Amino acid sequence: MNGLNSQNNSTTTPDGYPFSEETAVNDRVSTLFVRDVGKIDCAMFDPSFGIIGQSWYVDVWLTGSLDDNGFVFDFSPLKALIRHTLATTLDHALIIPVGSQCVQYTELDQGERWTLKSKARGDLAESRWDYISAKGSVFPIHTIALKTANIEQEFARIIRHRLPPSVHQLVVKLREEAIAPTEASYRYTHGITGHNGLCQRLFHGHRSRIEIFIGDERRPDLEHYVVREVFATNVHIATLNQIKSGHGDVGTRGKTSEPITLAYTGSLGTFEATLPANRVFFVEGETSVEALAREVALLIKREEQTNEKIRVVCYEGIDKGAEFTV
Repeated sequence: MNGLNSQNNSTTTPDGYPFSEETAVNDRVSTLFVRDVGKIDCAMFDPSFGIIGQSWYVDVWLTGSLDDNGFVFDFSPLKALIRHTLATTLDHALIIPVGSQCVQYTELDQGERWTLKSKARGDLAESRWDYISAKGSVFPIHTIALKTANIEQEFARIIRHRLPPSVHQLVVKLREEAIAPTEASYRYTHGITGHNGLCQRLFHGHRSRIEIFIGDERRPDLEHYVVREVFATNVHIATLNQIKSGHGDVGTRGKTSEPITLAYTGSLGTFEATLPANRVFFVEGETSVEALAREVALLIKREEQTNEKIRVVCYEGIDKGAEFTV
């Protein structure tokens, strides 16, 4: 068995994980797995929503022949390989379905330009998104519409070419954090101007939870209010210093769909994006999760007009974040 074929050559265990049928008939072949070998924080373009943030756990399964140590593959170099490949492909990138008619690409001398069009159900007009970025900031998928399976298969293909022939099959699964339907969660994108790493990319993002406390009481009603009314479920976080054209106010989201352009130059190159103003929420200083938690806490303080302590916990993707108390 050569190449990847997770549909025809594998089944699933009772907990829903892939399992190679080959292991049942050959005592020199086995399947190893690593769950949560890494995490991805990225952005995705969906023609129905525009650009949205996303976070995943990464799980992998390898089926192959056992070596003299009884290994399919050593766990340590496998984890290093997966994490390095994530950092150079999907992580902190904008994933785009380049087969869509809503996507146009132009190569630039110092980067690349992507012109994207989206139209939400019920909207009368299209929204336009322009993104000028340093090369490598966008991860293209050759499909009409993004599905998790497309991204899993493309990443598995890249990893497969870096594994020895003794590995017969590779399965990659991208898994969202389990968030209860009653919990408030939202998606956001941002770019941190002064960051020296991949967080500098203007369109990378997260799928995140939020917690709000007044005194010692958690307030799910306020959490849902912030997600629904303040962030409109999907939002881009920016600062006033990033504005090239248009207008914004700290602590609020834009009111109209008129375009606003954000731009800055960092160590990775020049980044510039034009998007609808009502998709942008402005914070002071930098677009860190610390700044976001602060703005939400101050907003709740203004709205509730209470003397009680307000504590806001904003997550930045999975298992990390910041809190601010006012």
